[in-house]
Amino acid sequence: MKRLKLLPLDLDARRLETAEGSSLGPTIQGLAAELEPLFLHELPIPHQKARLTRAGGRCPVHGVLLEFDPWSPGAHRCERCDRAYTGVEHDDWWAMGAQLYTAERAVHAAALYALRGEPRHAALAVRILSEFADRYGQWPNRDNVLGPTRPFFSTYLESIWLVNICHALDLLETAMAPGADQVGARLRAQLIAPSAALIASYHEGTSNRQVWNEVAVLSAFRILDDERAFQRRLKADQPFLALLEHGLLADGTWYEGENYHLFAHRGLWYGMQLLASAGVSLPAPVVDRYAAGFVTPFLGLLPDETIPSRRDSQYAVSIRQWRFAEWCELGLAHRADPRLAGLLSRLYDGSLTHHSDARARSTADAERNETPSALSRADLSWKSVLMASARPVQAANWAPASVLLPSQGLAVLRREHGRVYVALEGGHSGSGHGHPDRLALTLQTGPERWLQDPGTGSYVERTLHWYRSTLAHHAPLVNGGSQPPATATLLAFEDRGGMGWVQKCASIGQGVRATRTIVVCESYCVDLLEWDRDATEDTTTSEQEITITMPVCGDALRTTPSACAPTWRSGAGGLEDGFEFLHHVESVPIDGTAVIDAIAVSANGAPSHRTNARLLFAANVPATLIRARTPGAPGCAETIRHAVELRGPTGRLVSVWHWQPSEESPSVQGALLDAGGEAPVARVTTTDGTTAVHGAAPHGWHIELLARHARSSVDLEGLIADSAAVHTGAVVATAATLSLPLNSTLGEAHYLRTEQTWNEAGRPTAVVHVAVDEGSLVVEVEASTGVVVPPDGLDSPLDNERAQVNADGVQWYWGATDVRWGQAALCTPSGDTVLMTKLVPGDWPLPEAVWTALAEDRGWRVRFTWKLADLPVAADGTLTFDLVVNERPANRIRRRGQLVLSGRRAAHPSAGTYAYLRGDRHSPAHAVRLRIRPQRPDH
Repeated sequence: MKRLKLLPLDLDARRLETAEGSSLGPTIQGLAAELEPLFLHELPIPHQKARLTRAGGRCPVHGVLLEFDPWSPGAHRCERCDRAYTGVEHDDWWAMGAQLYTAERAVHAAALYALRGEPRHAALAVRILSEFADRYGQWPNRDNVLGPTRPFFSTYLESIWLVNICHALDLLETAMAPGADQVGARLRAQLIAPSAALIASYHEGTSNRQVWNEVAVLSAFRILDDERAFQRRLKADQPFLALLEHGLLADGTWYEGENYHLFAHRGLWYGMQLLASAGVSLPAPVVDRYAAGFVTPFLGLLPDETIPSRRDSQYAVSIRQWRFAEWCELGLAHRADPRLAGLLSRLYDGSLTHHSDARARSTADAERNETPSALSRADLSWKSVLMASARPVQAANWAPASVLLPSQGLAVLRREHGRVYVALEGGHSGSGHGHPDRLALTLQTGPERWLQDPGTGSYVERTLHWYRSTLAHHAPLVNGGSQPPATATLLAFEDRGGMGWVQKCASIGQGVRATRTIVVCESYCVDLLEWDRDATEDTTTSEQEITITMPVCGDALRTTPSACAPTWRSGAGGLEDGFEFLHHVESVPIDGTAVIDAIAVSANGAPSHRTNARLLFAANVPATLIRARTPGAPGCAETIRHAVELRGPTGRLVSVWHWQPSEESPSVQGALLDAGGEAPVARVTTTDGTTAVHGAAPHGWHIELLARHARSSVDLEGLIADSAAVHTGAVVATAATLSLPLNSTLGEAHYLRTEQTWNEAGRPTAVVHVAVDEGSLVVEVEASTGVVVPPDGLDSPLDNERAQVNADGVQWYWGATDVRWGQAALCTPSGDTVLMTKLVPGDWPLPEAVWTALAEDRGWRVRFTWKLADLPVAADGTLTFDLVVNERPANRIRRRGQLVLSGRRAAHPSAGTYAYLRGDRHSPAHAVRLRIRPQRPDH
């Protein structure tokens, strides 16, 4: 019996199961054919380290990812415009795919040798692993985006790469392949051990990426035969088991949304196989949750067979791709589930004619989404060859119905056998990959998208800030500011087939609490938004005017009222409030009921006129209709969006959407809305002569049905008795008040690192002096680092951060309230002056500033002087403050580290404290509080 270290598999038994004539035979033949180019050419292992830049790997015209071709390192084709692009940025992006592609081919070759015994396949796998071992130390661990790594720019990519390398070696050694022993010793010493140590040095808490980091380290320990280290890692703080228990929510979904569920769950699959092979048993509830995770992303499937683009998800991802078929196959191999069998029958139904070569270009588990394709078992990869059932899946039928995933926060009401899809957003905030989209509405009929979530485009493009704004979603926001991080509360859910409802509430910012009720019938839905002051919040904005902005639809054929006049909107000015992306803004006051004949779009962003939908809405407060041009969904053209502004500390907006139903359902003939009273809120009349009168009721929602010759009613219930309290996000910590003058030397205890520790970075220091001087506040910083000025231009060529963050300089912050600073700026040298960029918009004045380079390259000094009257000093005479010193050596392209006045704080106890992805952002949660003037007796 030949058992692997990383998979619970007997190779001898599997060789018999997959012999010639098995249903996986075509898969094995296809994988073998795809390896042929590697026998004929040099291996496509790049000489350079992969690099992330704004331009690299994307079409400059359409913004979509360029195709990855492992055999074309210098020309990169855009499928949309059929043009090849060249340039070092594209080549450096290609290097990422080439590394992963080649590592995965080592696994393919090793698996084929293990099953078929052809020596050339073993020789190819040995050749790949040998070259990786020889070259690993040549790639520099420097200028990374997210964690230490040599071949890549982010740790999790090296983790995926290392997992594949470990599996290839495990297969070769277990199958006793020629040359396996020799390459194994070199690979362990020169690559596996140092790579595992590098990955283990960086911890990302409960991030989806940490799943891959854990699996890589555990796999390495198994291959290194280090059982003590393996057990120690399993029992460490936040081990793999904790990611299973806490990353997967109670409903079986990954907390960061569908896109990261798909990614994290593939990593969990590797981990579960590893633990089973090592004889580690897990609690049954955890295994059940993992098993549910194979199905849960499909429960919210849109009518056009794409995954919802919630949170930081890619837009319009079709399930008709080989990696989804493989996921279902592996899920069925783990546990029989008729829903997965039904999905596979759907994917293998032959309804598409196009056949993709995506697997031949696959880059391991760093997925690249492809166009929908015809699929069969022949399209699966090495994981299915080794771990899927050797028998073909029996045909089955399954389609998702209305569903509630309470932990994830997705509530879907479907009509017309799934053609109509209405969903209300809420639940877990999604943490760093979450969007401020509590109470957002999605509406789709077949391929027509009336209200959609755009997901997220490139992380290095400026438009990321648009997609992460509330304004980009169909959700309410207060006074032009995106919602703060929050978890919406589910209040009610029930579906009776023809009629159903969902109700949620959330704190949406500035002390405002909103409740949204959606009632879905056969050819229409009623939407009631209500808002009021949140009595549970301690807010200083109780006297502030409140304006609710509610995006209501995309483009329109016509609107009533229609006489829009040019205007402008600035929003609250936050980086991700979204208003800076608006242009050609127009507005018109609303008197009574507004009507919009909406235009839907398809998944490619093109307008669709195949069906009609109309939106009617009315409010009980002054309202204005806003129309503006905005970015389209990622990869799509610019579009027009409509929103309504509602002015009042409390109020309600009543809307009715109605669409063209299927032939057997009556359509809507008219609707009357009443936003002023308690109930009813809407009267909807359909073409069969029935009028449905909608309104809230003590038990839930009441619908009175008035037909020509009969009268009846429907009472929707489903109220949630134990609704949890709404989480309202971060609160500024209460810090000790420090007296002035303040003199502080920043050193190791204040250092946020990237690849190098404080000692390895040369022990950088900075001295900060803060004092009041005759009506002014003076802040002086003297740093021991060299002076590297930012490149020309405000935007970084590397990503969507400002260029100034990758230079020596200072970030200062004043006046923290709730989750925002009152004033903040990023400051770098610019000739004899200081370039100061406001990080908090407003008309507040910048200080006087003088920058001096110290003699003998000892560093630099900068002095800022504010008038006290210009600073947001609190009534008790204190002022919250923090300061960050950026340092970047001349031999790097990215910042090396930061010295933080308030001190470094680890995101996770087992992690170091890192400066990755911080840009010019800094949380006010641990602000320093300065005593500016004596405390008055009344305080």
